[in-house]
Amino acid sequence: MRIERDIEVPTRTGSPILADVFLPDDDGAFPVLASISPYGKDVHWPDRYPLYELVPQNEHMVWETPDPEWWTARGYAVLRADTRGTGKSPGRMDLMSPGDSEDFYDVVEWAAEQTWSNGKVASSGISWLAIMGWRVAELQPPHLAAIVAWEGATDFYRDFIYQGGLYAHGFVEFWWNRQITPQRNGTEGDDWREVLPRHRVLDEYHQPRIVDLDRVTVPVLSAGNWGALHVHLRGNIEGWTRAASRDKWLVVHTGTHIDPYYAEWALDLQLRFLDRFLKDQPGRMDGVAPVRLAIRHGREVEWRDATDFPLPQTQWRELHLGDGVLDWDPPADATTVAYPASFDTAPVSEPLELTGPIALRLWLSAEQDDLDVFARVQHIGVDGEPIPAIGPQGGPVPMTMGWLKASHRETDPERSLPYRPWHTHTREIPLVHGEPTLLEVEIWPTSITLAPGERLRLELVTGDSDLGFMTHDHPGLRRPATTATVHLGGDHASHLLVPVIPR
Repeated sequence: MRIERDIEVPTRTGSPILADVFLPDDDGAFPVLASISPYGKDVHWPDRYPLYELVPQNEHMVWETPDPEWWTARGYAVLRADTRGTGKSPGRMDLMSPGDSEDFYDVVEWAAEQTWSNGKVASSGISWLAIMGWRVAELQPPHLAAIVAWEGATDFYRDFIYQGGLYAHGFVEFWWNRQITPQRNGTEGDDWREVLPRHRVLDEYHQPRIVDLDRVTVPVLSAGNWGALHVHLRGNIEGWTRAASRDKWLVVHTGTHIDPYYAEWALDLQLRFLDRFLKDQPGRMDGVAPVRLAIRHGREVEWRDATDFPLPQTQWRELHLGDGVLDWDPPADATTVAYPASFDTAPVSEPLELTGPIALRLWLSAEQDDLDVFARVQHIGVDGEPIPAIGPQGGPVPMTMGWLKASHRETDPERSLPYRPWHTHTREIPLVHGEPTLLEVEIWPTSITLAPGERLRLELVTGDSDLGFMTHDHPGLRRPATTATVHLGGDHASHLLVPVIPR
């Protein structure tokens, strides 16, 4: 492997982006895997995130990027660049701005013109690097041939910063302190910890950071993780669903935030995909279904191929909220229960698979102007204890979650689907004290298979501080549901719409 470091890549601004390039150790022109991030293009993995004991590990590994040793051995060049204002790239840091995307566009086009390049470039990487793949694809650089978007996001507001209108305070603080502060090379640029809490609705700050998926036309390999209940899963599925690309594949797996990208099965899939579109090997994706899902049976999985998502055979059914119960039949009489509350199905008598998006139609009244709804869906074992999913760092998380700030309840009827309400988030509408009000809560997609004797549980809770950095706990923005009542049955019947997959 040949390595060229600290190359100054010219950009339209006149200020360069600094990059490292890893090349196969022979002459030739190679397809290029490119990435750009504020994490430090040459910060060795153990110095960035020692908690992930990635195997295999080598001296060239950098957080969330393709392994240069693995890819150069298979005839690819690997390019890593520092986002403007971070690492070795000079200038004003303006994360995920249009200028950030334009810098990546210029890096892609520069790479395509080098003598060691065959003129075809793909974006690849996890998380931030995947997000930048979606963003540069929106700009349609002529030599971008494909993107591998592994656990990314496409909607800056809904996926990343304000789930259901609730500010992702814990994540932003954790991530900024650990990932951004060490790599900033100056003081110019917004500090998201200060700026984002001031932009509570989807305004002129958020809008330019949302990908226009109608403009994403390159081949896409989008990989989501059922356990990525924060930042990533929604964006990978929405991105795959709504991208205008003719050639696109979706895979949803389980495991930590990191390990699957470097797993043998994932590298094989990435290689087949990239060989197809960067090496003109048209048969390489033969036999790969448009959709591959890890169907969860507790923490065990079985892989299933499909033609679409949600699955075409899905039967959408309503589980009605009763007094402590979830039932296929509505309550006989109208009643109410205090918020927070928990609702269980009866133990199932035969396997029940729920794979796909979930939506909660929740009638509430309260003696407060606003409140935060936290909805958790749990898989309950025969012993009555939750069977947790695998979270981003390997710890336990619910099977899926949803959030909604009551003042953000307004939906767009043209973009909403029965199983995925679309909230506009453009204004805050106070609650009318004591008046029953419908909240349509988007719960992120999931895969749960109940075995005989097991149950499904819906938990309506007042916070998520137990989930570590996934918490929505900004002291100035939290609106705990302290006076809320949940309405059940009758004219204000609440229900959970679930995706039942026939056996």
